[in-house]
Amino acid sequence: MDFNYYFNEVTHHEWVLSNNKGGYSMGSGNFVNKRKYNGLLIASDDKFKRTHLIQSQEEKVRWRTREIYLDSSNYADCIYPDGYEHIVKTWLLPFPTILFSSVPKSDDFLILKKIKMHHSKNIVKVSFANLSSVKVEFEIRPKFSLRDHHSVNDIDIWDSVRTEASIDENICSVERKDTGVKAYFSTSKGVIEEERIIFRNIFYPLDSMRGYDASESVVAPVLWKFELTPGETAEILYSDEIINDHIRTSGTIDKRYPVSDLPYDHPDKIKTEYSLSKVKFSDEDLYPAKKYTNILDNIFDTFVTKDDIIAGFPWFSAWGRDTMISMKALLYEKNGIKKYFNILDKYGKKLQKGILPNVIGEGGQGTNYDSVDASLWFAVRLFDSYSLIEDEKLKKRLFSYLTEIVGNYAFNNLLPFGMNDDGLINIKYSDSALTWMDAKVYNKPVTPRFGKPVEINSLWYNALKTFQMFAKDMKISEFKPKNIKFNLKDINSIIKNIEKNANKFIVDGHLADRLENDIPIDDYRPNMLIAASLPFDLWSDEILYNSWKLAETELLTQYGIRTLSPRNSSFKKKFIGNQTQLDLSYHQGTVWAWLLGPFVNVFYKTHKKKLKRPELREQIDTYIEKFKLGILKGHISSVAEVWDGDNPHFPKGCPAQAWSVAALVEIENIFQKPGARK
Repeated sequence: MDFNYYFNEVTHHEWVLSNNKGGYSMGSGNFVNKRKYNGLLIASDDKFKRTHLIQSQEEKVRWRTREIYLDSSNYADCIYPDGYEHIVKTWLLPFPTILFSSVPKSDDFLILKKIKMHHSKNIVKVSFANLSSVKVEFEIRPKFSLRDHHSVNDIDIWDSVRTEASIDENICSVERKDTGVKAYFSTSKGVIEEERIIFRNIFYPLDSMRGYDASESVVAPVLWKFELTPGETAEILYSDEIINDHIRTSGTIDKRYPVSDLPYDHPDKIKTEYSLSKVKFSDEDLYPAKKYTNILDNIFDTFVTKDDIIAGFPWFSAWGRDTMISMKALLYEKNGIKKYFNILDKYGKKLQKGILPNVIGEGGQGTNYDSVDASLWFAVRLFDSYSLIEDEKLKKRLFSYLTEIVGNYAFNNLLPFGMNDDGLINIKYSDSALTWMDAKVYNKPVTPRFGKPVEINSLWYNALKTFQMFAKDMKISEFKPKNIKFNLKDINSIIKNIEKNANKFIVDGHLADRLENDIPIDDYRPNMLIAASLPFDLWSDEILYNSWKLAETELLTQYGIRTLSPRNSSFKKKFIGNQTQLDLSYHQGTVWAWLLGPFVNVFYKTHKKKLKRPELREQIDTYIEKFKLGILKGHISSVAEVWDGDNPHFPKGCPAQAWSVAALVEIENIFQKPGARK
């Protein structure tokens, strides 16, 4: 493979940095912003309200008698300037790094640009290193967006809205006067001058494809000028607050990214003088295979905040269901257990009538409880960590949350779902979409799963078994959670009732997707995998195997699991179009990476007695090969949400999804007990 293959792969993927507040920095592999969310600094407050502050930089460089630009922007009819043509190589992990040269390439002109982010503050560091043999002069214009990250600025906004720049030597603040939004930056050298320029009609093609506003203007009120002699560096720190100590802050950011995590041909990894001869242009592994697990942990950490998990970057905040499904990965991370229990405790306190919030709205706005399964996943996460709970007060508190969930699901008839006489959970007919297949068009579920979904009832059974285990261990038999009264005998009876009626889901030796009016609906969907993957099995090994085999035949792809068999008349081949078209295909055949977790789990369950461990490992690796190679070769910096249902290749949907990465973390640790790296 030559340089073009590597570059083309990297170009089609995006990089993302984040902090533990939910703030982020994000862009494409060729550093041309393709969506309104791309930018150098998108700051977050403690309630996940994100503000897009810095869109990019204009980067003009003078060397010898030449003047070139290192940056590029999309416009409706062109990409300008041509900075992307000067890219020698882009490294996406552990932070985006880009090596520029002249055209044609020459060791006489080499510039290294790096972007890093502070772990706990909304601060991004952009640095330039002169690896050339001559002095280089820079003129950098920071482009300010100063808006909510879900919106774009009007094309003519900066003609009427005033910005005020305040410069104090190497420190600058810029305020948007109509909203009061402010951004700050400090530089390590050079001078900052006031010189206002408006960059008009910047175009975001990916937003245009989704049917959203896709053009905006950004403002550059100031100019940063400096020069670098050979071997010298300069940097700028962008922030949502005043930076009082530039040197200390810069050093703190650097400590977040140890040299040991760098790809082997990264300039910072090579101590001697860097040259083009040291760049690996062939498409080979940039990391040894033994680094894969550590890299996965670092990627997953992108989504982890102080006490929650961001469902995906850039447009998601925290979602209860996604957090509960993803957070098991924390049990395999060193020092992840404390954060794991903090998250459980946080969500337990937010229960309403036994239901966990489905969406934690940005800025505290828009929080909803439209979920039947988030609370049940909470119970499964309790089971996973049961042996790791050392604090008795915490154990009692967590059990009280579980008691509220079980009590309401079993005995509260006012919920949009409830337990029938057969012990199974039934979702009532409504305009709600309460399972993970929650896409709606014109306020109607695209994939209505009314009745008794198979995975919901397997989750329900697992919640009851976990409750039973807690109650026996804590020697409690009577329960009174908020106007509901029941005892352990009631729970034991429900468990037996579910076990008696679980065979209703069996069709031709495998699990159906759901029961509607107690009639099996056999759609060939991946929900049977979720049902079969849980700790407490409701069905025989044969039924589990047959369900897995059916999924392998009908649903498995190289990037994940289809949401519907291609043989179904409702199958959608492509995930493409405006938001309505995307919602119509989300769960009608589109491939989801997170479903590899349940798929591999059921494979392991049904084959661990038949195959030796090396054989299991070898087969599992074939299911995740695309992602593993993509990471080790440096093609990707995260794992996307979805892919096309037919011939999947390019990532679609959210470019960095927590439960997609969490699935790979769990798969990698399938032979390891949770908490082993405590």
